[in-house]
Amino acid sequence: MSTKLEIADALDYNQLNQAYDEYCKKILSNKQILALIMKECVSEYKDLPVEEISRYIENDPQLNVTIEDDTGKIKGLNTEDRSIHGAVIKYDILFDAKLPDSSENETIGLFINIEAQNSSYTFYPLLSRAVYYCSRLLAGQKNRKGGFTHSNFKELKKVYSIWIVMNSSKQTEGVFNKYTIKEECFEKEYHFPIEEYDKLSVVMIYPNSGYDLNDQEHSLMEMLYILFKAKMTPSDKKCQLEKNYGIMMTKQIDEEVEEMCNLSQGLRAEGIKQGITQGIKQGIKQGITQGVVKGRIEMAYEMVIRMMKKTQKSANEVMELLDIDETLRPEIEKMMDSK
Repeated sequence: MSTKLEIADALDYNQLNQAYDEYCKKILSNKQILALIMKECVSEYKDLPVEEISRYIENDPQLNVTIEDDTGKIKGLNTEDRSIHGAVIKYDILFDAKLPDSSENETIGLFINIEAQNSSYTFYPLLSRAVYYCSRLLAGQKNRKGGFTHSNFKELKKVYSIWIVMNSSKQTEGVFNKYTIKEECFEKEYHFPIEEYDKLSVVMIYPNSGYDLNDQEHSLMEMLYILFKAKMTPSDKKCQLEKNYGIMMTKQIDEEVEEMCNLSQGLRAEGIKQGITQGIKQGIKQGITQGVVKGRIEMAYEMVIRMMKKTQKSANEVMELLDIDETLRPEIEKMMDSK
């Protein structure tokens, strides 16, 4: 394959990946899906029926996050955080929510970030990145509407960063961990109000590669597996989501599940194609390497035989004199034995 074709294939593969990622984010930003995630991951909503949770997702124009009522989508007009010069980060999904026990006047109680991560194989710890995202969400509240001004830290809102990792090692598959700030008394026991320090929470979710879809346990992890990992037809996925999770198949989500499945199949096909191409290239490289080694052995064998005739020394003595590579000597001896 020419370099030009290799680059074209890589670009096609990257475009497929980007399109797939976009559809993952679109599906995750649906209010019905978000309500299920919030029920399991955000402790403030754990006692609410899942069908009520979506009404706590608020419109906050100060953070450039709006709700599209006709599609049930949270749409971030600007999910880039430029609060620190030279350290721009872009959140996949970012929205604010009202707390269940808040007053009528309070519209923002939490800031929630959701990240769809295709793979856990990164050169840095994903968990450390998630902690950093929470820190930026806290720092970004100062001098912004919906946040706080001057030193009025009482108005600092709690933040969540929820990471859904689609593909990971066997060691981390099935992991569903939560990280929070907790109080610990070393001497005199005194407890400050929890709302003064409970300001950030990181949730890391690594769905398994398989679930028994016939059992009665219809968990969030299973739903994410169905959405992003299960090799099922679009109609089967939609049936499972509607039957087991009560997700109404609006035209919008119906089309997005369909398109995401098509893109997933395209990625698998492209991945197989790239694997075959890589295998052929590796085989050619290995064959060339083996040919070079064989040529060196034959050349060394001829030299050893000539020297043995001239010097009347043994094969080992001659190979020592000629400083023949140690790795070639057993093969030279085999050739001598066969001839």
